[in-house]
Amino acid sequence: MDSVWKPVLLALAASLLVASIALFVIFRFLLPSPEEREARFKPLFVIAAWEDRVAVFEGNDTYPMQVYDTFVSTLPDELQQQLRQGVPVHSDSQLSVLLEDYTDG
Repeated sequence: MDSVWKPVLLALAASLLVASIALFVIFRFLLPSPEEREARFKPLFVIAAWEDRVAVFEGNDTYPMQVYDTFVSTLPDELQQQLRQGVPVHSDSQLSVLLEDYTDG
């Protein structure tokens, strides 16, 4: 009976070793680091309120790169709230679409 369990236990130990090495490689080399994940999801632009006007900020800049003539106070309450919190934008095309919602055109 002893001779049957030895190969089974040896195979199980080898399998666990291979699985451990595979998981190490995946987590160490293949998955992005926290910094890479943050950079991937960091917005290119933020649409927000600036002195009661709709403005576009680049990334997390303090000052807007563009300020529009649309007053935030003239927009529906839901849009005003979104602009006060800041609307993250991840592409130029998304920026164009969202600006149509927040400005006159």
